[in-house]
Amino acid sequence: MIKILSGSEVLIASYLCAYMLLVGFFLIERFVRQGKDTKNMSRTKHDKGSTTLISVVMGLEFIVIPLSPLINHWKVGVVFYLWVAVVGIIVGAIGLFIRYVAFTTLGRFFSRTLREQDEHQLVTIGIYKYIRHPGYLSDILIFFGASLAMGNLLPIISVPVLFFVVYSYRIHVEEMMLVDIFGEKYTAYKKTSKRLIPFVF
Repeated sequence: MIKILSGSEVLIASYLCAYMLLVGFFLIERFVRQGKDTKNMSRTKHDKGSTTLISVVMGLEFIVIPLSPLINHWKVGVVFYLWVAVVGIIVGAIGLFIRYVAFTTLGRFFSRTLREQDEHQLVTIGIYKYIRHPGYLSDILIFFGASLAMGNLLPIISVPVLFFVVYSYRIHVEEMMLVDIFGEKYTAYKKTSKRLIPFVF
């Protein structure tokens, strides 16, 4: 016999899925990044404060999203709908998959800060054939998906707004660096790919 979950059980299950998305983010960070330079947090002239901005926003959301059940308990900004939560879990899972693919494709060239690495190469295969910044896309999907699964307006609004601002700036300064490093090769690559969404943007 199939047991039908109560409303509170559905809510708890959705919260747990959201937490699992954030745990998945950490696991990929911990075990999939390759090489010592990928975990180096020292800034270079290319970084222009972008890593600090991303770290602040992520740190904020790593507080807001996990605390969403408590905020919901206080009846502040609750917008929980089961279908929205399911969509969020799927979106977050897609984000985890994209992050794994991006990390494994870029290998040791996937760094946390903007830096020119030894024997730096321009990777344009796999997912990078279609979008230039799948790692940033994955961050947005994972955090937004977790926010939808939590069902609270605070992260649902703050994640897309703050992430759009910081990643727009990050992409701008990163592409300036890559043009400096690769010149016309990167300029040509930009003409055949999109920033975040294949064939769109």
